[in-house]
Amino acid sequence: MEQNEGRESYDLLQAVCNLSDLQLGVGYKQMRDLLDRLCRTQMHNESLQMTDLSARISFVSAKVGLTVVEQNRLHTFRLMSNAILNRRAEPERTNLLRDAKTLAFFIRKLSGEEIPAELYRLLPRTDATYIVAPPARKRVQRMRVCFQYADEQYLYVTGLDDIAEQPLRVRYNVPQVNEEFADTCRLLWKHAQVNLLDVGIDDSGLLTPSFIVLEPDFLLDISSLAECYRDYGHHPGNYFLSRLQPIENARPLLLGNIANLFLDEWIHADGEVDYRKSMQKAFRRYPIELAACSDLRDQEKERQFFDDCKLHFDHIRETVHETFHAPGYELDKTDAVLEPAYICEALGLQGRLDYMQRDMSSFIEMKSGKADEYAIRGKIEPKENNKVQMLLYQAVLQYSMGMDHRKVKAYLLYTRYPLLYPARPSWAMVRRVINLRNRIVADEFAVQLRNSLEFTAQKLNEINASVLNERGLSGRFWETYLRPSIDQFQVKLQRLSDLERKYFYALYNFITKELYTAKSGDVNYEGRTGSAALWLSTFTEKCESGEILCDLRMTDNNAANEHKASITFAIPVASYDEEQALPNFRQGDAVVLYERNVTADNVTNKMIFKGNIEILTEQEICIRLRATQQNISVLPADSLYAVEHDVMDTTFRGMYHGLYAFMSATQSRRDLLLSQREPRFDKSLDARIADASDDFTRVALKAKAAQDYFLLVGPPGTGKTSCALKKMVEMFHQEKSTQILLLSYTNRAVDEICKALTAISPVVDFIRVGSELSCDEAYRDHLIENELASVRVVRKFTTVFRSAASLWAQ
Repeated sequence: MEQNEGRESYDLLQAVCNLSDLQLGVGYKQMRDLLDRLCRTQMHNESLQMTDLSARISFVSAKVGLTVVEQNRLHTFRLMSNAILNRRAEPERTNLLRDAKTLAFFIRKLSGEEIPAELYRLLPRTDATYIVAPPARKRVQRMRVCFQYADEQYLYVTGLDDIAEQPLRVRYNVPQVNEEFADTCRLLWKHAQVNLLDVGIDDSGLLTPSFIVLEPDFLLDISSLAECYRDYGHHPGNYFLSRLQPIENARPLLLGNIANLFLDEWIHADGEVDYRKSMQKAFRRYPIELAACSDLRDQEKERQFFDDCKLHFDHIRETVHETFHAPGYELDKTDAVLEPAYICEALGLQGRLDYMQRDMSSFIEMKSGKADEYAIRGKIEPKENNKVQMLLYQAVLQYSMGMDHRKVKAYLLYTRYPLLYPARPSWAMVRRVINLRNRIVADEFAVQLRNSLEFTAQKLNEINASVLNERGLSGRFWETYLRPSIDQFQVKLQRLSDLERKYFYALYNFITKELYTAKSGDVNYEGRTGSAALWLSTFTEKCESGEILCDLRMTDNNAANEHKASITFAIPVASYDEEQALPNFRQGDAVVLYERNVTADNVTNKMIFKGNIEILTEQEICIRLRATQQNISVLPADSLYAVEHDVMDTTFRGMYHGLYAFMSATQSRRDLLLSQREPRFDKSLDARIADASDDFTRVALKAKAAQDYFLLVGPPGTGKTSCALKKMVEMFHQEKSTQILLLSYTNRAVDEICKALTAISPVVDFIRVGSELSCDEAYRDHLIENELASVRVVRKFTTVFRSAASLWAQ
């Protein structure tokens, strides 16, 4: 730490100590920011990603040699500032001066510069004290701890919410309690964040948890984790293989999406539902998916697909009208919630249910595929991955919403049969699944930490048939249906040249590190970053950065609107003594909406609804919901609400798929991308290029001559879109056999492209892909949903899109 930084830090502390009593809360915010900045400064050259200030304090304390007493004083300040900034406690001058002294001595340790006399006179003469939590015989549902080291008997950890003179001891590998986490305990690294759940504490303070959750701020999707359970095993490599490989056969996924639409229709309907109208809705909702599905280009397969749609439609009707009311089920569609989402920081999971009763007494997860028809002769049983998914949702409801899993009825609905199967809870199985989750997270952490081509090569080479086939399957089913997709990955990887493999590993490392940062945050940036900021940031931090809109009151509820479900809220006027930043939201932003009536309410303990901002003014905000909610009790009118940003992983999924596409590309394409061959040009156009009447015609002709790619680089405002791109479209559009696909990184840029297209004469018709909320109003008529307002254009659109899709695939 440089001396000028030390002097600036001392000056800030002196200013804080001189604040009036009305500004003590501001002083605590400044001191916490100072401590966070000092810790981050000490970690600039470290590869460790630490999402929490507690872990950073522990790391820096060990690095600079603080005693346990000095370290605990810093943690005392951290806990006090947490309580004040989350408005659970009022600041007091005595405590502020005590904490200022703690920080002053910490700065002296880092900088080697003595505390200025002017500051020292303001500090209390007595040393800062802290309260050590006495051991007691009790049970705690959740504890966040920071791992330090382990021996054969115990894990040694420091608590984030309590102060102790010695590390806490945690019993592990305890039979019938937490023995399922043996793999997790071997993978722990110093300063790793860990959640301990269902913790028994004896008189000596010894901890015995039922669950050990590694790096819980790194959320895994429940469905992705459940899909790791395959017929041949449940190795972490299944997760990474699925993430890389695109879905080869989109037909089952498409059928599942349409079946979900049918469920919505039957839940919302007062009487009968018209099948043809439902299918028209399906086409308008999934036009690209239907047009691009290769199976549907075969007439026989297409006929079978739509026969399957009708079958699932009828079975869902039977289930909702008859099975829901059968003895033992007691499901009430009039008091249901569709597609509620949950973020469970306790287990490090997130997910979305298909159907749930409003009181959370029961829920349904629907599957359009086959159940296990062979495990027991003459009986249909749920597949293991589907059972795992049910168990994880039960665990999420317990640890996020406080619902006893033994009292929550979970059902699997197989719409093919139909079968509404009651799932039985098995907490030992849940522990095994969370251990698998921990192994996946540990691999992710190791890849981004090491950033080594050799290490990544080693991890990806483990994705092979001999490793993933944990159950030792053999025979025709394994060799014909299961093994090929695994072998295909290794075949493609091994056929790459040395240069191509290095490129693949380097890009894999880069994407993985970016993903880890996007989820957990980045130690190199001040303030909270990543999706974990939703629960790690204090309420004050969110308000000051404009990352939350709270105390919203409902003024108009259109959540039941079949086509555009939305809710409008009034934004309260901030009182004169509240410092609140301008909202960091804009129209089209993806957000989460939840009830927030008390300070403790947040995204991790409330049911959340996902949507996008439709309208935002100083006085009101309108949220377009992704799922229609017919039940007005789901979103009570007399409740207060909060809105925060939603974070999705779809961008990263596309990046991993792009890597796999690189592996699958031809040698010529890979050589082109890695500059091992020069791009090709049609030299027959050289004369026309030389004789071009203006620069933009010349640019368009050069683009036409390019047989691989053409790069046009220039600063903003030089006419790349408005003139050059427009000229290219005019030229290419004259050739009847040409399909044109225009892409851009931002919705604003796509609007600029649309503006250029509408300026072309004669008129060029085009289809805009995307949401109307992120599209300028002037171009909304060109959106797919509006182009397909009439079902008569279905065949026309399918023909055009399939032609363009085949071009893109090349």
